[in-house]
Amino acid sequence: MPEGVFTPLHLLILLFSALIVFGIPLLLVFLLARWLDKNLQRRPGVRVSVVGIAIGGITDVVTSGLLGIPLVIYAMVKYDLLNAPQGSAAVASSIHANGWLYELQLAIGLGGSVLGGYVAACIAKHDELLNGLLSSFLCTAIGVYSILLGKDSRSVLLQILLLAAAPVSALLGGYLRQTWKASVLRRQDTPFA
Repeated sequence: MPEGVFTPLHLLILLFSALIVFGIPLLLVFLLARWLDKNLQRRPGVRVSVVGIAIGGITDVVTSGLLGIPLVIYAMVKYDLLNAPQGSAAVASSIHANGWLYELQLAIGLGGSVLGGYVAACIAKHDELLNGLLSSFLCTAIGVYSILLGKDSRSVLLQILLLAAAPVSALLGGYLRQTWKASVLRRQDTPFA
């Protein structure tokens, strides 16, 4: 394929298209989860929203996967990997070999964790940091599975650092929700002059 025919602009268009196409069903799942979680919020002493954590974890993994699809398509077209004999290993190694593609892949994954933590905190409506942090369970479990089976070609130290980045990112999502909620409450308490 001639150089310049498939540019980073095309990748951005693919990312935004995926966000629009899959964002609407995720919003519907989010609203359904909030509806299901209403009765659990009435119990005193409950700090953890199981529905919020589960939906946050699913949001994390699904968002990262869906937004990663355009990146994979871009790598396959750019490096002519459509008929590569190694299949997904060739795509992964080509993404890891290119600095900005690898950074974009990490940003998508960590952004998915932030979104998952935010969604979990929104559904929980309390203890945002705790529920946001716990929403990284699925991503962390997949990372541990990958490390234990040796499915990743990167160094073990880098894998452990990236594994620790998922809960930190999910905690950031819970923190963003908590900060937003506090700012809304401050605006409501401030009398109009």
